[in-house]
Amino acid sequence: MMTTYAPSRLLPLIEHRIGKTAGAGLMMLTADSTEYAGRQVQIGGRVLLNFGGCSYLGLEQRPELNDAAVRAIRRYGTQFSYSRAYLQSPLYLQLESALEAMTGGFPLVAPSTTLAHMAALPVLVHPGDAVLIDVFTHASVKMATCLLDGIPVATVPHFDIDRLEQKIARLACKHRRVWLLLDGLYSMYGDFAPVSDLAALMQKYPTLHLYVDDAHSTSWLGKHGRGFILEHFADRRRIVAVLSLNKAFSAGGGAVIFSDAEDRTRVQRCGGPMLFSGPVPPPMLGAAVASAELHLRPDFSELQKGLTDRIDLVLSLARQLDIRFVTNDRSPMFFVPCGELEAMFRFAQGLRARGIYTCPGGFPAVPKGQEGIRFTVSLSNTEMDIRHLMESISSEQRNTKGRSDAPSGKRVRAATPSARAVADGRSR
Repeated sequence: MMTTYAPSRLLPLIEHRIGKTAGAGLMMLTADSTEYAGRQVQIGGRVLLNFGGCSYLGLEQRPELNDAAVRAIRRYGTQFSYSRAYLQSPLYLQLESALEAMTGGFPLVAPSTTLAHMAALPVLVHPGDAVLIDVFTHASVKMATCLLDGIPVATVPHFDIDRLEQKIARLACKHRRVWLLLDGLYSMYGDFAPVSDLAALMQKYPTLHLYVDDAHSTSWLGKHGRGFILEHFADRRRIVAVLSLNKAFSAGGGAVIFSDAEDRTRVQRCGGPMLFSGPVPPPMLGAAVASAELHLRPDFSELQKGLTDRIDLVLSLARQLDIRFVTNDRSPMFFVPCGELEAMFRFAQGLRARGIYTCPGGFPAVPKGQEGIRFTVSLSNTEMDIRHLMESISSEQRNTKGRSDAPSGKRVRAATPSARAVADGRSR
C-alpha cells in the first residue's frame, strides 16, 4: 500500500525513548563555554575526546574560512535581509560558481539541506510520477515527501535490491517516472549506497530517477569533495544530488546539484523555501566560498587522504580487537551494536567514564532493540586518540559479554560493492 511519511503516530514512543536517553545523560546536552578546537569537547566540566562530530576534515578551524567569515561580516553585516527571490548577496554567485567547478553540475544553494529537499522535491516530482524511499533515508527527505500532494509514496527495505526492483517494475508500468529517494552515505551505520546495483537498475528502467541526500560524504570523498554519488556516476542525467555545506564542508547551508540547468531554474523560481526562507547569512556564505576554493586546490586530496588513513586505522584495529560493527564500509562513521536501550546506556556511559564522547544510536534513527553506539573519526583525532577509543570499545564489549541483554552476535554485513570501489580507488 502506498502511504506518505506520517510520523505523528510514533511521537509518544519517540518522546519516551529520547527522554530516557536524555535522562541517562547521553542526549540534549550543552557543551561548556570553553574554546573548541575539534579534538576534545568539554561537557559538565569534563574534557572528553571527541568522536561524535561531523566535521570530518576539521575545516571549521582553518584560517581561510574564519578570515572569510569575518570579511563578509565587515562588508555585508551579520545578515543580508532580503528574500533571495528579490535580491541576493553577491556571495551566492561566487559560491555557486565554485560549486559548479567542484561538481560539474548546476548547483543551487539553499539555507539548509532540509529546506533544499522541501524546495526541490515538490518541483521535480510531477503528477503521474511515483516515489520510493529507502527506509533508512534521512528524516529530512522523508519530511519533504509530505509535500508531494497526490503523489504515491512508499518505503522500501534498506538495500534489498530484489524487492526494490519488484516495486520499480510494478510502478514503471503505471507511472511516467519512478523516483528513488536515498542517501549516498547513511549517517547511522556509515554504509554507502550500492552504486553498481543502482546503475544496473537505471539502465534496465529508463523511467527510474535517483534523488540522493549525500550530505555525509560531501567534502571528504570524491574529486574536489563532490561526494560519493557524483563521484560514481559519470552519466547524471537522471540523478539529483544534495550536498551539505555544513558537516565536513564546515560552513552553512546546502546545495542541490542538478544535471539540467532548466531544472535548477524551475526549483529556484518555484521551490517554496527558495522564495520565502531567510537567506544564508553573509558570514556563512563567506566561509562557504573559502571552503569551496579550498576544495578546488590541488593539495585538497591530501586532507582527504589524512581522513581515509584514520578510517583504515579504525578498521584495522577492529579486526585485531574483534570489534563488531554493523557495517565495515570505508566511511568515517561506525556503529557498534549493543542490543536494547539500557545496554546502549551502559556502553555509552562506560566510554564517557574512560574520557570518550560518542553518540547514542537509538529509535527512531535505528530499529527498536537494535540500539548502539555511533562514533565518527575526523582529522582532529590523533592516532593515539583512535587507539584509546578502540581499546576502550573492546574493553566495554568484554564487560557486556555474557549479559542477557548483550548483543546477540548479529552477523556483520560485508562491505558493499560501492564501498570496495572506494577502498580500491575506483569510480564508475
